[in-house]
Amino acid sequence: MKVLAINGSPRGENGNTEVLLRPFLKGCEEEGAEIETIYLKDKNIKHCSGCFSCWTKTPGKCIHKDDMEELLEKLTEADIVVYATPLYVYTVTGIMKDFMDRKIPLVKKDIIKVGDQYSHPKRYEKTSPVKTVLISNCGFPGNYNFSGLVETFKVMTKGNLAGAILCGQGGVLGAVNFDDTLKKMYEPFFQALRSAASEIINLGYIKAETQAILDKDVIDPEIYMKNANENWGE
Repeated sequence: MKVLAINGSPRGENGNTEVLLRPFLKGCEEEGAEIETIYLKDKNIKHCSGCFSCWTKTPGKCIHKDDMEELLEKLTEADIVVYATPLYVYTVTGIMKDFMDRKIPLVKKDIIKVGDQYSHPKRYEKTSPVKTVLISNCGFPGNYNFSGLVETFKVMTKGNLAGAILCGQGGVLGAVNFDDTLKKMYEPFFQALRSAASEIINLGYIKAETQAILDKDVIDPEIYMKNANENWGE
């Protein structure tokens, strides 16, 4: 099984998003999956120009000759795609949005009706459906901040989002490996991250008990807010 992780953080390997992504991928690897991580900050991906040439003049091929051509090929080969992005104004980062926009060559121009919904048919069909996992973090307490982001991915995956791992209070993630108190507090959360990976690989979804651990506030929101504000020097 091939797992392709797309890290959309402008900070790449040095960001808090990577702190979440790494143990999840470790859990996938422990289940025998082949993993690869793409750091979008290191890629040349132009904006979609909206010309629809990839549907008409050159079906399946974009007019832009950049790194997206290789990434589209990797997407067609993946069994699980992990979208890892910090929350920017309640949605994905700019570089992640460009990546998502440029996936248009993977579908055909026709509009089809599936059930009571309308969409485009896939250009490349796989034997089994590709599973999509969303991983995100933000500086605010409260998972309601991710509601717009999650809805985007639910619509994009036509309701087949295999898992959403959403970490509020993300401002502390970078310090977890350097602070013994935080490391102990977050130990159940990071274990749940690896369990979630195993469950996605073997079951296709995250168990309710694992999701409950992932969704639980590790730090009291009021304490987190107070410390976060103090760290800004206010």
